[in-house]
Amino acid sequence: TPLQAALDACAFTGWMGAFNICVLWVPILVMHFNGTQLFSLPSPDALPLVILDAALEGAFGTLLVLAIALSSPLFVTVGTVLAIPVSAVIDAAINGLSCQPQSLWGGA
Repeated sequence: TPLQAALDACAFTGWMGAFNICVLWVPILVMHFNGTQLFSLPSPDALPLVILDAALEGAFGTLLVLAIALSSPLFVTVGTVLAIPVSAVIDAAINGLSCQPQSLWGGA
């Protein structure tokens, strides 16, 4: 049923987040103390934007999995792929930017 598929999708997303929290922070510590990549906390001005970005990313992942569970994966894939060039065209139209034809072909 669609409800069971949606619940399974939410459970999958939750387990994926739990795995990320439990496992994927270890390489960050290794790289930091190894000197490969030094990490620091964001500035207080940037912290609300980082939190907003994290919340939006979580919402996007959850809604993407729900959309795949409740509709066709092909439909969701085509919509996701078309989101970037369509948003670029809308952004150019709203902000009055002009694009070279080469840049339009690069987004296709």
